[in-house]
Amino acid sequence: MRQLAFTTRYDRRVRVLFNKVNVYLPVTPEEAQTQKVEFKEYIAIWDTGATHSAITKKVVDDLKLQPTGVRETRHAGGKSSNNTYLVNIALPNKVMVPCVRVTEIQLIPDDNISDDKQPQLLIGMDIIGLGDFAVTNANDKTTFSFRIPSVQEIDFIPDAQENNVMEGGNRRERRAFQSKKRKGLI
Repeated sequence: MRQLAFTTRYDRRVRVLFNKVNVYLPVTPEEAQTQKVEFKEYIAIWDTGATHSAITKKVVDDLKLQPTGVRETRHAGGKSSNNTYLVNIALPNKVMVPCVRVTEIQLIPDDNISDDKQPQLLIGMDIIGLGDFAVTNANDKTTFSFRIPSVQEIDFIPDAQENNVMEGGNRRERRAFQSKKRKGLI
C-alpha cells in the first residue's frame, strides 16, 4: 500500500497549525492527464475540532465554484445553513485528497496578518481522519506530520514509561523493564 506523507515545521511554538495547500476543481486522474488543471494556492488551518473541511467565499469566487448542496454548520455563533462545494485538495508533498465536500464559511481574520496571507481553508476531521496525524513541540518548536493512509497507532505511553523507569527506577526495575521489552511484552 502506497503511503503519502508530509511534515510541517515551525521555528517556534505555534497555537494554530497551518500550511499551504492547492485547491482545484474535481477531475478524474484520466482528465488530469488530458487537460490542464489549474491549481490555486491558499493557506489552510488544520482543525481537529472541525468535523468537516471548509473554504471561504474567496476560494468560491476564485475557482468559480457552483454549490452542490447545503449543510447545517454549528459554530461559536450558533448554527447556520451554508453552501457546500466539491473540490480536490492537494496537501504538501503531493498528498492528494480528491472530491472533498467542503462548506463555505467565514473565517475570522487575524489582525496581525496581511490580507493575502489570511487562511482561506480549514482542514477538518474528514481529511485528518483519513490518516495519521501527530503534533510535537520539542525544543519549543512545533512540528506536525500527516500520512495517508493510517498504518499504525501512535502511542506515547511506552516511551514515557521507559524514560521514567530508566531515569528514575532502581536497578531491579530497569532490568525487569528491559526484560519485558525484549520479550515484546511492552
